[in-house]
Amino acid sequence: MILSVDVGSSSVRASLYDSRGEPVEGTASRRPYRFDTADGGRVEADAEALFDRVTECIDETLSRASAAPSPIAGVAFSTFWHGLLGASRDGTAMTPVVTWADTRSRGQAAALRGLLDERQILQRTGCHLHASYFPAKLLWLRETLPGLFRTVDWWCSFGEYCYFRFFGSRVCSISMASGSGLFDRQAAHWDMELLSALHVAEPRLSALTDYDIPLRGLHDPFARRWPALRDVPWFPALGDGACSHLGCGCGMPGRASLMVGTTGAMRLMSGPGGQAVPAGLWRYSLDARRELTGGVLGDGGNLIEWARGSLGHAMEPAALEAALLAAPPAGHGLTFLPFLTGERSTGWDPRARGTLSGVTLETRAPDILQACMEAVAYRFAAIRRALEESSEITEIVGTGGALLGSPAWCQILADVLEMPLVLSSSAEASSRGAALLAREALGGGRDVIEAPPSAARTFLPRPGHARAHRDAAAAQERLRREVIGGTQS
Repeated sequence: MILSVDVGSSSVRASLYDSRGEPVEGTASRRPYRFDTADGGRVEADAEALFDRVTECIDETLSRASAAPSPIAGVAFSTFWHGLLGASRDGTAMTPVVTWADTRSRGQAAALRGLLDERQILQRTGCHLHASYFPAKLLWLRETLPGLFRTVDWWCSFGEYCYFRFFGSRVCSISMASGSGLFDRQAAHWDMELLSALHVAEPRLSALTDYDIPLRGLHDPFARRWPALRDVPWFPALGDGACSHLGCGCGMPGRASLMVGTTGAMRLMSGPGGQAVPAGLWRYSLDARRELTGGVLGDGGNLIEWARGSLGHAMEPAALEAALLAAPPAGHGLTFLPFLTGERSTGWDPRARGTLSGVTLETRAPDILQACMEAVAYRFAAIRRALEESSEITEIVGTGGALLGSPAWCQILADVLEMPLVLSSSAEASSRGAALLAREALGGGRDVIEAPPSAARTFLPRPGHARAHRDAAAAQERLRREVIGGTQS
């Protein structure tokens, strides 16, 4: 059995998984939370409160472990990418976790683009010089909080912070490092040019390791608290996007995962090195042997949650889904830019904001909801076009809570992408993917990783819808250029 812990953007979850990569019924635990937000672009998480949710989930799942048919053989860990935390020498959090959605460092990202060759940085690190990543965040902290910046001994992600608390070791997986914007993926070490530009010495970062090199021997009080986990291997924290890609059944080249949870992402797996990173996209590592190329949207399920809460429509969810499925494609006449948290793929402009054009007195709440869903689908279509400049996509597998909860959105995506959308039956893809990788590291699991996705449902493109969506996507691009301008990359 594998205990898998997943720290996502809206909740912490833990569950036990069997040798087939299936969750053991009755062992799942969940603790929801929200990022702290404020005007000016602040989007943070309290590190100590988040850590408490992690330990509570482990407590609860272990209390239910009697449902498991065998002992726990290892612990897998998945956390959200791009969250920066500053800590003291003894591991005390000195800053909140500054998340991917925090845009306060957008000015510093622009300054770095003026100082460094972003094209070279993208090819070395797989990341843009953007507010989502560590370089801009670190420069912002150095310029706005210089005293704090000097006294922070260690810059890390949240998963690294957890492992220091558990084991007293500073370790960062290649997977987590590759999402920081500070990792030279070609040389497989921290990027010296960036560290020099940011005045960050390499010892202020964690030692790099791969996912299959575990830690053992929990420190107290956790050794006493969890005796069943004290001496089993704990595998280093991995990026949740990489785990989700595997967990939904995309462990083979050609299978693209399309995830819509709080945010959205489309990913495709390949071998390491070699090919250039396509313009507008990113490339992160799953491990030393496997990379993921893709694009990410800051607005996914959070956009629909915002729209539903703000519009105050009175339709029941089932009736709304039926209305969206019956509506003609782009028949509302609206054009929407889904950039409430700034633009990431493919233009990477953190100054961008949501824009709705074409509103009339006849516009109703379901029209705006449909426009939101279609607008996100058009951004996925742009990511797909960029991916296919270098790789063939043979299948698209959908995952994420927002898709699982909306057949209408799944159908819109199939219509826009003009390909069948296979909806994965794995409700917790990130947690499952981390468990599969732990099992692989223990000597098994490749058969499960490479198996075809287990499909809950397949959505086929509806005849006659593609043309209207192509025209609407072109209108979205025209509005984007008028409001925002060209791409930043």
